[in-house]
Amino acid sequence: MKKIFISNIRKDLYDAYLDTEYREALANSLMSLKMISKSPMNLYFGTEKEKQELKKIEMTPLNSNQISEIIHLMMYQMRNDFQYGHFKPIVNKYINISEKMKKKEQVKKVNEINCIKKPKCNFDKAYGSMIEILSIASETLKQNKMYDQSREMIEKATTSYSYDEALDIINQYVEQISKEKIDEQVEELE
Repeated sequence: MKKIFISNIRKDLYDAYLDTEYREALANSLMSLKMISKSPMNLYFGTEKEKQELKKIEMTPLNSNQISEIIHLMMYQMRNDFQYGHFKPIVNKYINISEKMKKKEQVKKVNEINCIKKPKCNFDKAYGSMIEILSIASETLKQNKMYDQSREMIEKATTSYSYDEALDIINQYVEQISKEKIDEQVEELE
């Protein structure tokens, strides 16, 4: 997937023959999100430092969240404009791009998690209760200073639709090991 820059959004607004209010809505969105300190026009005609600020933001690829936030803020600002119907295809294009990027980011994150050495975890005391399994897995992650992973695991598992799906999510973060296996490993170390 190609990288998306602010200039891509601006070009699409121009190519759709939308009034300058849409480019102003883009600028307002950037300022609201604190991506730039002043309007692009003020930065362009400002000091050399201000011109560099504008150049920097223009050259930085946008992530999925930034694209979504910019487009939604623009939608809100322009919702009553007579040209809004011409803006809708641009909205759909960038929302779709944002969603595809988000899916790719999530897959990448899961792959990164799977590459990290998972702490070993014994669920024997949980008696099959998902809350207890989550608690034990969370405690194990926290003991290994994996606080963010613990939060992510709980968020994902509690929003899953089945016990098996939740267990699969937990297994992405910890390695299930039985009490006997732990005892064997302790004996090998002694």
